[in-house]
Amino acid sequence: MDPERANIDEVESNAPASAEGTAPLDVNVSERPASDRQGGGAREAFFQAMTDWFAEFVRIVIRERPPVDKIRKQGAEEFRATKDDDAEKAEFWLENTIRVFEELSCTPEECIKCVVSLLRDSAYHWWKTLVSIVPSERVTWDFFQEEFRKKYISQRFIDQKRKEFLELKQGKMSVTEYERKFVRLSKYAREFVSTEANMCKRFEDGLNDDIRLSVGVLEIREFVVLVERACKVEDLLKEKEKSKAEAGAQDTKKRQMSKSFQSTSKRPRELSSGSYFPLDIPAAG
Repeated sequence: MDPERANIDEVESNAPASAEGTAPLDVNVSERPASDRQGGGAREAFFQAMTDWFAEFVRIVIRERPPVDKIRKQGAEEFRATKDDDAEKAEFWLENTIRVFEELSCTPEECIKCVVSLLRDSAYHWWKTLVSIVPSERVTWDFFQEEFRKKYISQRFIDQKRKEFLELKQGKMSVTEYERKFVRLSKYAREFVSTEANMCKRFEDGLNDDIRLSVGVLEIREFVVLVERACKVEDLLKEKEKSKAEAGAQDTKKRQMSKSFQSTSKRPRELSSGSYFPLDIPAAG
């Protein structure tokens, strides 16, 4: 027999035995021992539990901590309720505080904690006395706003502002000044400006006649557009008044120059008429 052929036959005869005695390289995960699979599941559960715990830690320790420092940097001010603080100042303080809380997206729980940190002197003592007789579940941000208005913003003050809005006219104010006051006072009489059309109608009625007649024919029912057109009419009227004043000043100057010229031209005639010499000169000799 050919020696080379004999070696090939020997390799082929031994190949099945080697294959049977060697584990396959690609082993399916499902065929792994149960202990390995259980160990991996336990690790995943552990890591998930740690992740959940950390998220809860951040929420409780960081998120729920009232941002007292942030609200002050944002413009929140202290409230002391001194004798110089009238209802208008108290209302401005509350509105400004609400604005700051909304800009920082504070939760109701954060709002109530932060607003208490802003109270000083008699205002703080008022709040501490109030919450001492009120169940804790009632002490909310809405509750604070309601009680604060009752204490420091009287109904008499609100009625006065409402009356001021209903009687508001432009008068000597510019359109811009009138618009600011109109918007500020309108919150005390919401029923009269319940729609944008009603708001435009009342604003238009309060304008000065020369501006009201110009914008009234346009029948504008968008408040921003109405204010813009009223301002343009006001500017045109100012330019017209300015031109008229300048023309009047020029006419006055011309009349003064004309009078001055006439006065100057009259003097030579007076000298030539001899009126400057005495009439009763005694006769000579």
